[in-house]
Amino acid sequence: MELETAFRAQFGAPLGESLGPILGKLELDARAAWSEISVRADRLGTHLAALVKDEADPLAALTRLHAGDVYLTIACADGDAGALVAIERVYLAGVRSPLSRMGLSASQIDETLQVMRDELFVRRPTAPPRILNYGGRGHLGGWLRAVAARTGLRMFAHRERQDELDDRVQRGQASDDLELAYMKRTYGEAFQRAFRTALDGIDEDDRLLLKQRYRHAMTVEELGSLHAVHAGTISRRVAAARERLVARTRDAMIKELSINRDDVSSILRLIHSELDISLGTIPGRRP
Repeated sequence: MELETAFRAQFGAPLGESLGPILGKLELDARAAWSEISVRADRLGTHLAALVKDEADPLAALTRLHAGDVYLTIACADGDAGALVAIERVYLAGVRSPLSRMGLSASQIDETLQVMRDELFVRRPTAPPRILNYGGRGHLGGWLRAVAARTGLRMFAHRERQDELDDRVQRGQASDDLELAYMKRTYGEAFQRAFRTALDGIDEDDRLLLKQRYRHAMTVEELGSLHAVHAGTISRRVAAARERLVARTRDAMIKELSINRDDVSSILRLIHSELDISLGTIPGRRP
């Protein structure tokens, strides 16, 4: 009961009788995955509520969480020695290969991992450890690989990208898209998930308008005639709908990847570069 009581305490409205069985299954799965680790039921309930509190359907969102991964991150944030050993063995060991493919040396990888540990597991004066930013919607391993890639990029890749750019300038092949290409490789799948989440969340009118403009390739003049408004008016409506979709996609990516303020501008470049392509594939409203 402590689990359910702690969860319900975070909500002002009733959540229905199905909450108990959903939470019970999540707790059972989580404790089975990490039987050697202990997290208090009320601690688990409070954190699970925080992860889904802003969702339109919190109970449905609960069923989609990776319970074992969430459970492990709570234990790590609480300083559980077994949890910290487990996350090192099961997950952090797997980020070395992606960092190596980025061109980092063994010593740079070691330094990147140490910075990650400090940033993820050390409690800050006014905030909990950043490992709790993991949202539970994708696998923890993928989330940690994204964090490692961003950390390595922040620490070491800037100079290497600049060296490559200088070389291209000397050869007459200057380009400002080196970081964008990296972002596409690293965050392409996360963008697609965020885009679909954002698309499902926008108004039906926005969705229809974007579908007509991008998938059906209608001109603003054709859209203006269809909607009985001036082409300039429909152009502004399309632009506003697109920006709302960009904002929702950005927020979804920030939520999944725990992107910090310094990375948002790079993520926005990725979204703007990929959005029009993805808009061309908008399906009908899902049932």
